[in-house]
Amino acid sequence: MCSGIEYLDALITWQNEPVKLPVRLRNGDITWIRWGELHGRQSSFVHGPCARLDSIQSGKWDRFQPQPVKIPLARYMERDSRGTPVWIKVNPGQHLQGLIATWQGEQRIYVVTVETPKNFRHVQPRWPRLLD
Repeated sequence: MCSGIEYLDALITWQNEPVKLPVRLRNGDITWIRWGELHGRQSSFVHGPCARLDSIQSGKWDRFQPQPVKIPLARYMERDSRGTPVWIKVNPGQHLQGLIATWQGEQRIYVVTVETPKNFRHVQPRWPRLLD
């Protein structure tokens, strides 16, 4: 999963109100898109902040016309089983992989997740996918 990112010294965390994540466009510009869909809300979008890579590849996201994108950041946050934040610094030039989902003209961005690396399995079972 992904509970938050740091971008340009601002901390953006998944919370109980809608937040937006930065998205790097092909021309290098940044746009901001609403992050996922909150649990318990009436919505056609998938609830939560993340999209599993294997579910994307199997076609479960096809109805949302998924578009892969890059999410710029300095570091990201996971929470362990006790809710303690664990911050992971990324290398310059790395991005999180995101998926833009579109439904009836609205968009949401989800962080793409993969299996957690062995050295972090004590934190979360799913891990954000990093792109170089």
